[in-house]
Amino acid sequence: MNSTSFRSIFITAAIVSLIVLVAAKGNTTKSKIGYINTTELWQVMPEKAVADTALVKIKREFIVYLQQKQKQFENGVAIYKRDSSSMSELIKKEKIEGLLKEQEAIKKFPEQADAELNKKKEVLYAPIRNKMQEAIDAVAADNNFDYITDVSFGNIIYAKNTEDNILPFVKKKLGL
Repeated sequence: MNSTSFRSIFITAAIVSLIVLVAAKGNTTKSKIGYINTTELWQVMPEKAVADTALVKIKREFIVYLQQKQKQFENGVAIYKRDSSSMSELIKKEKIEGLLKEQEAIKKFPEQADAELNKKKEVLYAPIRNKMQEAIDAVAADNNFDYITDVSFGNIIYAKNTEDNILPFVKKKLGL
């Protein structure tokens, strides 16, 4: 191998390497990533305070109602104890069954109240969460962010480039 052919191979390799480096550098893009603490944002949303006030009012209403039902039950028990000696067996049986039904309803009420309160909470909170997400999406788009992470939960809550989703590739790899 003479020095001319070695030199030409070296120059060709250098040019190819330079082209590869330039092409690789041109294809790399830096993603712009931002973050937010949505828990902190949630706490300062004025609509949340309004929703919380409404939820407290409903909870108080449930508590007052339950206290009234318990008082009514206690009064029924006291009346039964006072008057049961002069009642016929049929009336005693009816009164006891009525009191047992009342007692069962009182036991079930807190669970039912919690379920209704949770439904109401979801109804009141959903528009606030949507408003927050819309604002996050708008700020991310306006400031050209590719991803926004939520530091309070550790998730990505905004992704500009949906083509980076590898789910189809993973499904294919798993044969799904």
